Amino acid sequence: MLFGLAFSWIMALIGLSAGNVEAAQAASFVWVFPFVFASTAFVPLATMPGWLQAWAKVNPVSVTVDAVRSLVLKGDVARLAQGGTRTTHVWQALAWIACILLVFVPLAVRRYRRTA
Repeated sequence: MLFGLAFSWIMALIGLSAGNVEAAQAASFVWVFPFVFASTAFVPLATMPGWLQAWAKVNPVSVTVDAVRSLVLKGDVARLAQGGTRTTHVWQALAWIACILLVFVPLAVRRYRRTA
């Protein structure tokens, strides 16, 4: 849910910056495409070409999907305190969410104030 909130601020900025609905839709697709389709959401990392694996490893969608997948499939959230890859995925996802919010909330609010 936090990741959806973070991306909604990106989309709010795109929507406020676009001239009309069609332009906002086109701009959001161009922006989201490399994040969603070059992630581990649909395909395992090992099946991707090497150059794409480098991007998919640090892609915020991949990191978040891997964190959620790890928590849901491997269960036992209480063991996260012991460390390991699940903890790493979760912390990386939270770091991406925080960074996205830190960048895009002020930009979207600033854009909204200029248009209002």
